[in-house]
Amino acid sequence: MLIRLITVISLFTFMLLMISGTAVETALFRSILVFLVLFTVIYLTIFFLNIIRDNSKSGALSDGGQANGRKND
Repeated sequence: MLIRLITVISLFTFMLLMISGTAVETALFRSILVFLVLFTVIYLTIFFLNIIRDNSKSGALSDGGQANGRKND
């Protein structure tokens, strides 16, 4: 789903650049650059959010285990 959205945005950028009278090579280069930047930013964000979520889950599990140990003492 995200790859389709990124593709549509880059094609829309290409279309706008062509309408504005930019050379084909320049418009193609800029639209590919937009695609690569959006792809990189979105997927790195997803990757880092997964890392943060995994760390918070493991931290909550270890904190919960320590809290249970203290209650038993």
